[in-house]
Amino acid sequence: MKTNTIFTSTLAALPVVLGHGRVTSPPTRGLGDANLAKCGTAVNRVLKSDLYGPIENSAAKIDADYDAKACHLFFCKGYQLEDNLDKVQTFKGGQVVNFLVDIEARHTGKANVSVVDLVTQTTVGAPLFNWPVYTNNSLGPPDWPKNETDFNVTIPSNLGDKCNEAGKCAIQWWWYAFNVQTYESCVDFVIA
Repeated sequence: MKTNTIFTSTLAALPVVLGHGRVTSPPTRGLGDANLAKCGTAVNRVLKSDLYGPIENSAAKIDADYDAKACHLFFCKGYQLEDNLDKVQTFKGGQVVNFLVDIEARHTGKANVSVVDLVTQTTVGAPLFNWPVYTNNSLGPPDWPKNETDFNVTIPSNLGDKCNEAGKCAIQWWWYAFNVQTYESCVDFVIA
């Protein structure tokens, strides 16, 4: 019994991996006052405590302060453009853009990177990058595909006026782990 107590105490002292993954480059949306106002204190607190965590952790804390029509938790993780105007990128059609993703904990799922229409909250065209199987947790570090965390996308040449102003389009990295966890990062952009 003493061994169990020591083992349990040792486990309790180990750091807990709270998060799982997010895009680190190009600059993505982050938290701010607009998120707090639209998503509420409880959701904002969870998002702030674990920048890498799944959206479901925040959804579990939705309370009376949450404004479903304004927060859009399952679209760009509820992060608001108003908090991130300084991060809006300018791209040209045909431009190749490198993405870096930091994965803290691997959970097998599927993922894609797509241009999204921020007004209708729908994808625009086909995904720019697609992984039918993403972060396969049966693989060890030597076998992890490099393109899960370091990859390029080509900005479509046919976006025209659809993405000519901030607040119209973003590039969204979306990962759905089969253990029912959703991760998103959004890069707001305009076409030059």
